[in-house]
Amino acid sequence: MKEFFTKLIRSKYSLLLLILFIALLYFVQEKAVVPLVMKIVKSDLFFEPEKQEEEQLGKVKNERTSFALMHCKDAVKEEGQLPDNAEFVDNKYEAWALGNRHYIIRSSVRVIDPAQGQLEKLYACKIRMTGDNEADPQSWSVLGVDFTPPPQGE
Repeated sequence: MKEFFTKLIRSKYSLLLLILFIALLYFVQEKAVVPLVMKIVKSDLFFEPEKQEEEQLGKVKNERTSFALMHCKDAVKEEGQLPDNAEFVDNKYEAWALGNRHYIIRSSVRVIDPAQGQLEKLYACKIRMTGDNEADPQSWSVLGVDFTPPPQGE
């Protein structure tokens, strides 16, 4: 075998064989390897599909939105805009399912203002469920919290 390679290298056709070998490698790469790789890249092999759930869109009130309210209240407390005597009004919350496990929660919190007495401050929270356990705070991601002034006349 060693003699064969030695003869091949010293042969007058060695340069021609080298060029043919490089051309063959190029042809195999262009016609077999690259199309196969492109087919694999275009497939869904490396993509994890988003969790599609059958859920009612629009205004809803269920167990999942109750957990979303709980996590939104934690986010509102972390915002630091409320006094210590603030009291959340849980029974009057509204929730909207936006699809793909996104929710908007709207509720209010009672705040005692020394000048005006007891006020209800409205807040809204956009939240997304990222995990599988509704009760676990790590399964939720709060996307934003917004406070609005109470409506005039109430």
